[in-house]
Amino acid sequence: MEERIQFEDIPGRIFLDTSVVNFILDYGEQIHEDASIPERLSERRQMDINALRWMWLTGQRASWQLVVSPYTLREIQNTKNPDRRAKLENWFWDLWGYWITIAEEYGESPQNGEFGDTWRQLVGSGYLDVLKDDADKRLVCHAVTYSCDCFCTRDWRTILKHKATLSSLGLQFLAPSEWWGLVKPYAALWY
Repeated sequence: MEERIQFEDIPGRIFLDTSVVNFILDYGEQIHEDASIPERLSERRQMDINALRWMWLTGQRASWQLVVSPYTLREIQNTKNPDRRAKLENWFWDLWGYWITIAEEYGESPQNGEFGDTWRQLVGSGYLDVLKDDADKRLVCHAVTYSCDCFCTRDWRTILKHKATLSSLGLQFLAPSEWWGLVKPYAALWY
């Protein structure tokens, strides 16, 4: 029998990995406008589209605290296609504005975040050693610095396969469909 998560353990502050930011841009019509999901997509993609659709609908009342970082923008700026890069930058600035508003309400200042100390602690601790990509390490560091509950990613090859090891950071590492799986039993509370 599957163990049910307690309501108070549902992540409220969610760091969106760059892979999720890209995914939302790619499937924005399906996520935000309820357009049909192309059948040719893998089951995993379809599940994540549906999950994000429901998370956005639920979030209208649940007020998820969605987080991105300056390093997200740095990754986006490495996008080779200039049209795609421009769309991703616009989407980033929408998310960043949302995050800044929330952070300021809580008396936080992500624009002046102190990542150096957290970076040195995490790298020195060895907790991030399972992540081979420096960009992944930096994004996880930002999620820890911003006191996130969850690191939402679609990166199964390099992040999610290590979620058991990374859980010692105090973050849940979840794909969008896994995030929705935690929220779904309680979603009616927000409707």
